[in-house]
Amino acid sequence: MRYLRRLTLMLTALTALTASAQETMDDMLASTQQVVFVDSVVVDKTEFLNAYLLNPEAGTLQTYGQFFKTDAEPYSVVYQNELGDKCFFSQKGRLYTSDMIGNQWSTPAMLEGLGQYQRLNYPFMLADGTTFYFAAISNEGLGGLDIYVSRYDSESGSFLKAENIGMPFNSEANDYMYVINESDSIGYFATDRRQPEGKVCIYTFIPNQTRRVYSTDDYDEEVIRSRAAITSIKDTWGNGQARKRALARIEQLRNRPAKKKASGEFCFVVDDDHVYTSLNDLRNADNRDRMKQLQEQQQKLAKLDSELDKARRYYGKATTNERLTLHEEILNKEEEQLQLQASIRQLERLIRQTEQSSN
Repeated sequence: MRYLRRLTLMLTALTALTASAQETMDDMLASTQQVVFVDSVVVDKTEFLNAYLLNPEAGTLQTYGQFFKTDAEPYSVVYQNELGDKCFFSQKGRLYTSDMIGNQWSTPAMLEGLGQYQRLNYPFMLADGTTFYFAAISNEGLGGLDIYVSRYDSESGSFLKAENIGMPFNSEANDYMYVINESDSIGYFATDRRQPEGKVCIYTFIPNQTRRVYSTDDYDEEVIRSRAAITSIKDTWGNGQARKRALARIEQLRNRPAKKKASGEFCFVVDDDHVYTSLNDLRNADNRDRMKQLQEQQQKLAKLDSELDKARRYYGKATTNERLTLHEEILNKEEEQLQLQASIRQLERLIRQTEQSSN
């Protein structure tokens, strides 16, 4: 009788779990995002990071072994920010961060606020230093690794409750390594759905400026299920123009390291349909002056970033008296850096908004 009672309890729990998973699936299906998938490529899982083209402004991705020169944590990925002074990585299924102090990394600190998740890995932080993506397993997921987004609260020093980013990015398989090149309006993520052992598919997509979902008023359920599962990326292309422009941006990104920009040349994403590369592209006359100001501030910020990096690297070798001076210098430069970053973001928003109203 005891055996039958235990078996009944187990079957009841399993039925409840299955029902809960189905409910989660149905909820996510109803809010499937409309996304244009530009391309996809299947690669060896051990080499999947090679398929990611990152703008230097987005930071860098490396394996744990490459970054820390060790054989430990063979499946862990390290994200390093653009300035090179902060990194995020996974150790034993938890996420940590470390700062460059002088010429060495500080003792890793576990990220606070993400304790309810398991097997955390594949971190990526947007340039705002707040929006944070990662992959993990949880009761809120669809199965396997799911992609989550959280935001860093500087006042508490902790991350806010993470949200599952839903379909089509997540599935019952393993989905991970969500990355956005903001300046190029290009995104990537990896999944092993429908893939043989040892292989993974890297999808390239156009990030939405605002969240858009498939409405049941415009699409029937079978179409939404197909888009959620990404059964055909061609079905997401529409008239193909947005994809064509995205492919051009990817080609620019691919050739950028070897190509020196001409005077006045830039790449400014207004929206999914408009990417400007010269002052003549700007329709609002005032924005030409704003763009020149933006470029000047970006150059000033790049110089300041370099000076800060040198100061931090020298700090570890400096004498006690030199450190006192350097400490004050670093604090002042960091304050100037924050002000410049805020001014750049404000200018970008103003240019983008006025150009969108002119198109």
